[in-house]
Amino acid sequence: MNFKITSILIVAIFYSLTIFSQDYKWRTERLVEKSKDALFQRDWESAVQYMEDAIAIEPENFHLYLEQATLFYGINDLSKVVSSLEKAFSLEEKWPPKYTDYYFIFGKESFDRGEYQLAKRPIEIYKQKGYKDDYLKMAEVISQSIDFALKELDGNAATKNEIKSIESDKIFRSIYFPFFTLYPSEFLYFTGQRIGSLAEGIYRAKLSGSQFQNVEKVPVINTSDNEGAAAISADGRVMVFTGCNKRDGFGSCDLYISYYEGDEWQDPQNLGSRINSSAWESQPFLSSDGRFLIFSSNRKGGFGKRDLYYSKRVNGEWTKATNLGDKINTFADEISPFLTLSNNEMYFSSNGRVGMGGFDIYKIKWPVHNEEVSNLGLPINTFNNELSYHQKFSGEKYWSREIQSEAKYPPSKIFFLENKEENEVNLVFGKVYDSQDSSNLKAKIQIYDLKMDSLVQETYSNLMNGEYKVVIPRPSEYSFYVDAPKHLFHSIRLDINKSKTELNFALKPILKGVTVELNNIYFEFDSYELSEKSKNEIDKLANFLIKNPEVEIEIGGYTDNIGSDAYNKELSRNRANAVYNKLIQKDGVDKDNIQVIGYGAKRLPSGEFRKTVTFKVL
Repeated sequence: MNFKITSILIVAIFYSLTIFSQDYKWRTERLVEKSKDALFQRDWESAVQYMEDAIAIEPENFHLYLEQATLFYGINDLSKVVSSLEKAFSLEEKWPPKYTDYYFIFGKESFDRGEYQLAKRPIEIYKQKGYKDDYLKMAEVISQSIDFALKELDGNAATKNEIKSIESDKIFRSIYFPFFTLYPSEFLYFTGQRIGSLAEGIYRAKLSGSQFQNVEKVPVINTSDNEGAAAISADGRVMVFTGCNKRDGFGSCDLYISYYEGDEWQDPQNLGSRINSSAWESQPFLSSDGRFLIFSSNRKGGFGKRDLYYSKRVNGEWTKATNLGDKINTFADEISPFLTLSNNEMYFSSNGRVGMGGFDIYKIKWPVHNEEVSNLGLPINTFNNELSYHQKFSGEKYWSREIQSEAKYPPSKIFFLENKEENEVNLVFGKVYDSQDSSNLKAKIQIYDLKMDSLVQETYSNLMNGEYKVVIPRPSEYSFYVDAPKHLFHSIRLDINKSKTELNFALKPILKGVTVELNNIYFEFDSYELSEKSKNEIDKLANFLIKNPEVEIEIGGYTDNIGSDAYNKELSRNRANAVYNKLIQKDGVDKDNIQVIGYGAKRLPSGEFRKTVTFKVL
């Protein structure tokens, strides 16, 4: 569980051991002393050899294996530590009090290697005899985790074959932190270390099954420093990544942001003191529209070593980072957060909860209330470290896993499951362009939930190609707004029943005689009383008039061709007046720039008869 025991402490114990003649024969005692002297001289090879010679004389003396374990811990050979402690434990379970911490070390190291049965007994002994609070907390987690892991293994014997990995060994030593952008231009962004190097970089590739295609290091973002742990908004427009030891940094590692404009990423900017601290910030997640950020930090004031924090982008500014609380964060480490596209589940990695060992991936309902955190279990979690979960729009699950190794920095690979769970979201994509010359436009695209009266998504189309893409939840009523400088805004009501919908928008320039229908103005049946759902449309029209004070408009009311002409005329005029009265209540709207007319049952410019309201540039 990545719970570090310092070699300095272990070596100190080694030197403090008193050798009694009743524990060793005199030849053994001299060899142990020579081993200690060699260790002091940093002659590791001789220290190990003297200890092995001593054990050869007394192979059944458990004290010698305990000292051998201490020696191996001092030279950072963890696999041999476990072997020595296992031998000592097999000879005698009752160790002198000065060796009490060794029960924890033996149990924890065995657990971290997936040797659950071997870890069980020493952990139980430490729970009874141990006295260090941090060790005792972890021992309790490990004890419960052993039971959990054995149950998982018993019930998931045939799941290994479902797991596949991205074939990266010919190019990369390690790959991790996968993020996919959305259809129709699906890219995999990831952090990678090239073969023979520990330097991190942010890469982009197309993926065909488990094969990389067109791998490239992301320009502008990558420098001679280490950049990594990048999060990409699902629309591919915003990136937040980790940069360490930079001149403009606040701490050891900070979060930086970059925007995709035209056909390239722009120069990144430090996210500032509302996000970054004098400590370590890393492993971010960005919502699909880039307005919500979650990340990990070891700043002071948290619940554990590394906690998860969040921030929202409001009116162009990030709010001060807030801790996600003890429902998520433990006494240990929480890292690599991820929210599903439907924003109803949060995934993260932790080494402070019941699990298979090391870092496991967990999930909880979002927003966080009283629901419990659950472990994903096999086949995703193992005794290795599982990190950076990601779920594509089509449902495939991706995550990174450290491969068991005695290396100081074990290599990682990206694994995936092809079984698909349909996301409860819609993908809307298309282009925004000028209605007259078909030139591409950079437009702001906003989606409001009419039932909740709230903005749920916001993005921009790309000036280079006019393309946009946005994810919205399915079960609600939505209004869709597209707005670009020097153009009239366009609004529609979304009624989508497909997982992917293409919508293209031709925005009309602000020219005399141009008419736009207000598609999100709602009235009660056979009435001119405005519904609350009309609020956003009124606000959009008011903002247009405030930004363009020189523009004069006509508010026109229309009805269908059912009923008398007189009735339809009056109803259409009253509805147009209702819109006018709401508009002039807005500060900055000049009522002298607005005319009102009721057309009754008159054909719209589209040729239809329909109850609606329009505005026309005069």
